[in-house]
Amino acid sequence: MVVADLSVATSSGVGANVAPAPGPVRSVLPGTVDVAIVGAGCSGLAVAVRLTGAEAEAEAATDVDADVDVDAGVGAARTPSVLVLEGRSTPDPRSWCSWDDGSDPLAEARSASWVRWEVRTDRGTSTGSDPAHPYVLVRAADRRSAADRRISAGRHDTGGTVHVVDGAPVSAIARTDDGCVVTSRLGTVHARQVLDARGPRCPDHVGAGRVLLHQRFVGHWITADRPVFDTSTVTLMDFTGQDAAGPVRFVYVLPVSPTEALVESTLFTRDAADPFDHEAHVAGYVGRRWGLGPDEWRVVDEERGCIPMTDAPAQPDARWSAAAAVVGTTRPSSGYGFARSNRHSAVVAQHLAAGTAVPPFVDGWRTRFLDAVFLRFLRDRPEQAAEAFRRLFALPGPLVVRFLSERSGPIDELRIVLALQKRPFLAALVRTVRDTVVRTRSRS
Repeated sequence: MVVADLSVATSSGVGANVAPAPGPVRSVLPGTVDVAIVGAGCSGLAVAVRLTGAEAEAEAATDVDADVDVDAGVGAARTPSVLVLEGRSTPDPRSWCSWDDGSDPLAEARSASWVRWEVRTDRGTSTGSDPAHPYVLVRAADRRSAADRRISAGRHDTGGTVHVVDGAPVSAIARTDDGCVVTSRLGTVHARQVLDARGPRCPDHVGAGRVLLHQRFVGHWITADRPVFDTSTVTLMDFTGQDAAGPVRFVYVLPVSPTEALVESTLFTRDAADPFDHEAHVAGYVGRRWGLGPDEWRVVDEERGCIPMTDAPAQPDARWSAAAAVVGTTRPSSGYGFARSNRHSAVVAQHLAAGTAVPPFVDGWRTRFLDAVFLRFLRDRPEQAAEAFRRLFALPGPLVVRFLSERSGPIDELRIVLALQKRPFLAALVRTVRDTVVRTRSRS
C-alpha cells in the first residue's frame, strides 16, 4: 500500500516535518560496482548514506555507542561505487520508532517526536519522560526522500556514485573469483562485495531450549472528524479492558496531530498464523477510548508485519551465503531495532569501505541473558505481562531509556530486576539457566 505523507500539526510533544516525494531513480543497472546492497529499508539506506561520506555533521557530537567508531575507515579511502537494489516498486509502507540516541545518519527524516510516554493497564498507568532522548517516529517514505537528497549531495561533494533502483527484486547471488554476480529482475551486476540488508526472516521453529514468540501487528493510520488525540503523549502499550487469558496483546498509539494517529494492535503469540482479529481490536479500541462512532473516523493507511522474538541466534538467508548480511539488530525482548540498526550501519559501512569482512551484530552477554529470561517470562506467564510492563515504565524515564537502548549498567539493571514481579521472574531465570545447561551438554 502506498504511504500517504501526513501533515503533522505542531503542538506540545510533537516535532515533525513532511518530506517530499522520493526523487528519480536509476532504472538501468551498471555493469560493475564496488558494493551492492540488497534492500532499501532501514539498514540498507543507512549504510548507503554512510558510504557516500555525507553523514550529518552533528553526528560526531552525539552519544552513539562508544564502541562504534562512526568515521573510522569511511571516507579515508576512495569513496566506493554503491548500488542499492530494492524489490518494491512502490513506496515502503513501514514506519520505525525508537528513543533517539543520536545514531541516525538521516535524522532529518523523522516524522514526529515526543518526550512523554505512558503504559496503561487496569491496575494503573505509568508515565515517563526523557527530554534528552525523545521517542521518534520515522516513516519509510520520508526516510527514502531524505536518503535520496543526501546521496545526491554526496555525489556532488565527494564524487561517490550511489544509485538506488526500485522494482529490482534479487533472485540470486553467486560468488566469483573477484566478488559476486547479483541477479535481479532488471539484470545482473558484478559487485566486489554484496550486503543483504533485508533483515532476518521469521523462523518457523527454533532448537530445543530456545524461545520463539511472534510479535504480530496491524497498524491503522486513522483520521478523526474531531480532535481527540493528545499529541503530548505516546501510548506505548494499553492493556486496559482485555481478557487476561491467552497471549499478550495491547494497543499502541502514536498521535501525530489532534485528528491523526497510528493505532496499532499488537500480539505476542507462539503461533505465527494466530487468527486474532486485529482490525476489530483497533475498531473497538477507537470507540472505547475516544468515543468515536464508526462514521467519525476512517483508515487512511495501514502497515502490518511480524517480528521474531527469540533467543536463538539470527541466521542469514542460507541461499545467499556469498553475501554479508545485516541480521539480528532487532532486540528480541522488545522488537525495537531502529536505533540498533543505525548504530550497526556505521560498523558495516566502515568494513565495506575498507573491503574487509562485515562482522555480525552481537549483543553483550548481559543483554542476551536478560532478554532470554524476559522471553521465558512472556511465554510462560503472559497473564502477568501487563503488570511487568507497568512496573518497568514506572521507573524513572532516563533509566528505562538507558535499558531499552543498551546503555544501562549493572546498577540500572539491578533496579529494574528488583522492580518486577519476583516469583515469575525467578522461575524464568531458573528455566533460562536450565535450558542453557541442556544446550551446552547436547553440543558436547
